[in-house]
Amino acid sequence: MGACLAFDVEEREIVEGLPGGLYDAEIKDPAVKEAVKTAIQEFRTRALASGKLQAEGEAILIGDVVEVKQQVVAGMKYYITMKLGVTSSCNSKANSAGYVSAKVCTEGIADLGEHTIQVVHQPWMDVKYTYFKFEDNSGPELLSYWGEN
Repeated sequence: MGACLAFDVEEREIVEGLPGGLYDAEIKDPAVKEAVKTAIQEFRTRALASGKLQAEGEAILIGDVVEVKQQVVAGMKYYITMKLGVTSSCNSKANSAGYVSAKVCTEGIADLGEHTIQVVHQPWMDVKYTYFKFEDNSGPELLSYWGEN
């Protein structure tokens, strides 16, 4: 006769929702932080390439991350909504990479707007991050700095 084995059953929280749907992401999650960081770097790279951002005299102004949504696709897609701008008011306060925080550059606050960047992270690929879309939600328009969507 067979022996009866008892297993401790681990209880798991079941998250119900539409597979592939959008969910709130935890902004403090290291993967989310990395996606935000790469999106800001991509914005600067594209702004320089478009000729809209002057390497000398202007800096990328970074405000708060407003919201991050995530969606499981072939990888993880992030919809990053943050306050972002370009300023010449605080270039002297910018770091060597050309970024300045709105907390340090309070005189540049008027240069901030709310923008959404869509990023897909596929860690198994050679190019780990792919950028799909940039949207101007409010404030100064920066879509032309981004280039083609």
